[in-house]
Amino acid sequence: MTYSALDSLLLSFPTPSMLSPTLLTFVGFGLILVVALRHSLKPKRTHLPPGPEGEPIIGNARQIPETYAWLHYTELSKQFGDVVYLTAMGQPIIVLSSTKAISDLMVKKSSILSGRPYLAMLGDLVGWDQSVTIGPPSKRWQAQRKLLHQFLGSPAIPLYHNLLQEGAAEFVQRVVPTNEGFMDEFLFTIAKLMLRMAYGIKVDSRRDPLAAMAEEAALNFEDAIELGKFKVNLFPFLRYVPQWFPFADFQRTAAKWRARLNIAIASPFDRVCEDMAAGKAEPSFTARCLENRPAGIEDEHIKWAAGSLYVAAARTTMSTTGCFLLAMILHPEVQAKAQAEIDRETGKERLPTLADRKNMPFIDNILKEVLRWHPATPTGLPHLATEDAEYRGYVIPKGSIVFGNIWALSRDPDMYPSPEKFDPERYEDPNVTDPRDFAFGFGRRVCAGQAFAEATVWITMATLLATVNMKHALDENGKEIPLEEDFAGTMVHDPRPFPYRLEPRAPHLMNLLDATVDAAL
Repeated sequence: MTYSALDSLLLSFPTPSMLSPTLLTFVGFGLILVVALRHSLKPKRTHLPPGPEGEPIIGNARQIPETYAWLHYTELSKQFGDVVYLTAMGQPIIVLSSTKAISDLMVKKSSILSGRPYLAMLGDLVGWDQSVTIGPPSKRWQAQRKLLHQFLGSPAIPLYHNLLQEGAAEFVQRVVPTNEGFMDEFLFTIAKLMLRMAYGIKVDSRRDPLAAMAEEAALNFEDAIELGKFKVNLFPFLRYVPQWFPFADFQRTAAKWRARLNIAIASPFDRVCEDMAAGKAEPSFTARCLENRPAGIEDEHIKWAAGSLYVAAARTTMSTTGCFLLAMILHPEVQAKAQAEIDRETGKERLPTLADRKNMPFIDNILKEVLRWHPATPTGLPHLATEDAEYRGYVIPKGSIVFGNIWALSRDPDMYPSPEKFDPERYEDPNVTDPRDFAFGFGRRVCAGQAFAEATVWITMATLLATVNMKHALDENGKEIPLEEDFAGTMVHDPRPFPYRLEPRAPHLMNLLDATVDAAL
């Protein structure tokens, strides 16, 4: 039975009044079994890369952990090599765990390895398939990347320097008095920055509807992209199951998320268009795109390019900034060296700026090491092979999900001696691989907002280092509370919440924060 036949069958379902819930349930499970059998009975392909033996029908599905999958993939690479083949319910999965394999396939063969896997929940049902992050290679995808490169690439970043510097100062001003909520406050900071940068819209509270919708969209995106979170991602034909069908909660969830996403994408874009027509639009990514629209660019391209910015940046930059705080507490000697570099440049008489970056190489090295030490997305976002690819005598089958195992690269002792050690000084050797070469993705799927993300994290790090000492929290007896490297095992590699203490370095430095924030009002 083909997918088209299944689709036709599901579209012809009787109404709920014609079938009992019990019968409907049996029909649903029967269809799942049919598809699983169809996959398992495919002719066996020869010359596949090596990998562990799977079970009948489900393949390696039970061997792939729901959390910390990158650790499992890295162990497999030690056993089977840097190109590993797995299957899950008939879906081929390729894991690449070396710079050579990734370069040879995901970069040099990017024309056929730049697709995105079809995830029904994230794409058809919720609507994220229109975004540059998840959308398949197409004219729409190319148009959005063109906009992001032209209006948000490295040459355009100076346009946003003041905005990022003000945002970093306001963030530090908010978190110092409370010594709690560091990650949540940074997530709100990103929401504010993205709304201001993308649309010229200022928000002052997390209760602002646009800020709330932006945060909600990012969290929903992360849930919908998890392969095993919704069964419709594993069995795409379930997208035709109506909302009243037993166990179809995912349909009701998707309908709610899609409605909210459409508002989150359209509402701020429409406001910019209205403000431009009235001659009162604030400078923004959207306004610049509309004013200097390249040939062939439509409103929908601009709308989704702008709307994708927050989701693309929010969780990964939050993870990286949280890792930085943890690293500074665990390594006070690194923190002291970084503060000395900043003090030499600023004289403790002003806050650091992004223009100072070229004169602060050690701060840049800390950013590199944070990206390597605990990469924000250890498995990277998955690619899709749109054609068969041959490599080392193996066949990478068309339709394979392909992961570039960033974690394995970050822990390669040949690239990074003592890889578990947090050591920014390693980059003083120009022959050491820059983690930015892999931390932001590969080939045609390299993050289009990399320059903006780097600038955001760098100025946040520099502002924290300039103004506060990052220390262990104290218990009720005044003793330091020990910390460990404790991270969530989900797609985005967040440190779990941990206690900390931000101690102002000097009162006049706090006054500089206040002055920067007041000047931006």
